[in-house]
Amino acid sequence: MLECVRLEAVYLIPKVQADMLHRTHLPFGKTRQAEIIEVVARYGWSYFQNQLSLNPKPEEFSLPLPEVLKQILIELGPTFVKLGQVLSTRPDLLEPAYIQALETLQNQVPPVPWAEIEPILQAEFQKPLETLFAEIDTGTIAAGSLGQVYRARLVEGPTVALKVQRPGIRTVIERDLEVLRSLASFFSQDHFLGQAYDLLGLVEEFRNSILGELDFCREAQNTEKLAHNLAESTLWEPHQVIVPKVYSELTTSRVLVLEWIDGVKLTEAHLSLSQRKAVATLVVRVVMQQMFLSRCFHADPHPGNFLYLGQDTESGSDRIALLDCGMVAILDPRTQRIMTDLLVGIVYEQPRQVAQSVRELGFSRLDVDIRAIESAFDRLLRRFYTRPLEEINLAELLNAALRIPRENKIQMPGAIGLFVKAIANVEGLARQLDPSFAFIEVARPVVSKSLQRRIFSPDVVPEVARSSLYLSQLMIELPERLDVLVDRLERSELGLNWRWRNQDEFQRVASKLTRRVAGAMLSVGCLISGSLLAIAHTNFAGDAALTVIPLFWSEGLLILGLGTMAVVVIEWILQP
Repeated sequence: MLECVRLEAVYLIPKVQADMLHRTHLPFGKTRQAEIIEVVARYGWSYFQNQLSLNPKPEEFSLPLPEVLKQILIELGPTFVKLGQVLSTRPDLLEPAYIQALETLQNQVPPVPWAEIEPILQAEFQKPLETLFAEIDTGTIAAGSLGQVYRARLVEGPTVALKVQRPGIRTVIERDLEVLRSLASFFSQDHFLGQAYDLLGLVEEFRNSILGELDFCREAQNTEKLAHNLAESTLWEPHQVIVPKVYSELTTSRVLVLEWIDGVKLTEAHLSLSQRKAVATLVVRVVMQQMFLSRCFHADPHPGNFLYLGQDTESGSDRIALLDCGMVAILDPRTQRIMTDLLVGIVYEQPRQVAQSVRELGFSRLDVDIRAIESAFDRLLRRFYTRPLEEINLAELLNAALRIPRENKIQMPGAIGLFVKAIANVEGLARQLDPSFAFIEVARPVVSKSLQRRIFSPDVVPEVARSSLYLSQLMIELPERLDVLVDRLERSELGLNWRWRNQDEFQRVASKLTRRVAGAMLSVGCLISGSLLAIAHTNFAGDAALTVIPLFWSEGLLILGLGTMAVVVIEWILQP
């Protein structure tokens, strides 16, 4: 009670709001809890107040107005601003009005004085700064909620970008993460929100994201990985896309040292119309390459993260640089495959494939009506594809597509939000450069290349072999399993009591048909696999990734398929 009185005196909140603290069971001291409740109460979010009161009344869930929610997050500090930025990538969770409001959230925080930054550098490097840097410009180049950037020159000569973590920010974020987790746990217990959304999963996802941004060593690894992947692409000329070099020997968890790249912000470069079209195509290909061919993509490709570096002196090609790899998403093979199928369904107007991809990608109830979802996607795609290709906004289409699973209570993973956000950013940038830019036309070749890689990848061979072995074993055991099933049905061991005439004849015919179907399926599988491998050698002979597939494998599969088919046909003729 004394604690409640103290909080009332400090924060001037009513006693019922102070009593809310006892319901949350938050792990830290009452100060941060009271601050959150005071901010929410001041903005009048009645639903939150009602749920945390001692006697909550049944009330339909409602968020505060978009601008009000934005202001609440700003006042609650950097952790909640970051949360709002993450939520702005989730059109499967929020309505468009909230997405638009949260997209404008910026880390507009005053820079920390150099006097507080210098001790961090001394502690991280464990040596005098004069031995590493010939010069450091103490004026802040950029300041965010997590770090600040300075320009410096190494003793060896090169100019570098010096990114330093703000002092004490990790403690603040870890405290707020525990508060968020407790709130998620509270609202997950017998509550509408817990049924509609995986709140604890969302908090854990956000925790991994923001703590990953706090680890500058991880950002350095992401930067090097993106640089390696983009340097190997065949979609553009070598050295046409630049990612800053990482000085690994000077990088720590709180300090990141990168190559300084001089360039002009892409949207401010003076380019001819043909250059704008070429650069827009290049930027889109860079992002699509990362998503569909590399599985590791820059999740925040906004205009400020692209620089124009001029034209290459030898080839005359326009050169660009990709900066700030703090927010990078890595897709597992399954998610990448499903997202490729999703985009293929959208690009080629296949509503059934889109619906199936959404269902496979998300987490849904058993009673989801897949036909209703398919019909919704059919209507959506028809509405968009009545327009000319250059007028189709893919980001708008994807946002509308993600509202369908939300309305059908299908929970989508966080990667889909980053996926859509990245496409929205790069499409917006491309249209700034070229208002008539047709995103879908540029996306089709990359998606097709991704499908070719999936089909003709060296990983396909062992996968086909495993599937063939499993299928053949299943078909061999199927007659026995069918016999066991029939026997258990006769004994009513499955809760059923079936009887039919000519049981022995039925089992004999079923066994014969099963054997023939198994042989036919094995034959067709071998023929298709052998044909695909043969095509891979013929059409993709120049691809080094495919040369590891021995040619005799395709020949062996074709011979095995033809032989199996011959056996099935001969048996059919001799024993009709």
